[in-house]
Amino acid sequence: MTLNQKKEHILRCIKLGMGLYKAQLVSECTELEIVLLEEDKVFLKEIEQQYAISEYELLIKHNTAIDISKSRGNANPIQWKLSKLNPEQWASKDKETTLRVPEKIQINLIGKGIEND
Repeated sequence: MTLNQKKEHILRCIKLGMGLYKAQLVSECTELEIVLLEEDKVFLKEIEQQYAISEYELLIKHNTAIDISKSRGNANPIQWKLSKLNPEQWASKDKETTLRVPEKIQINLIGKGIEND
């Protein structure tokens, strides 16, 4: 594999969530190639862009999951995200967990030996 092919492979690994050094190892970079890549400012910029793009894509998915949770009456993901974005304002001071209590609880027992009174 050429160095340019290894660069492309590294970027694909980073898109999957892998760290730079492990991506270089998986791409079978030699020690010399790793040094060359770490000195390549254009490639380092591409890596930073890939991390930013991956974060952006995950945030879109996260916001979709938050919307689904919100529609089901669960505010925990919203509270979590607020605590990450602005911990001074929204982080729980007492580490108390917020639980959603459903309005109606239905218990279905299935199995032998269970009798209804």
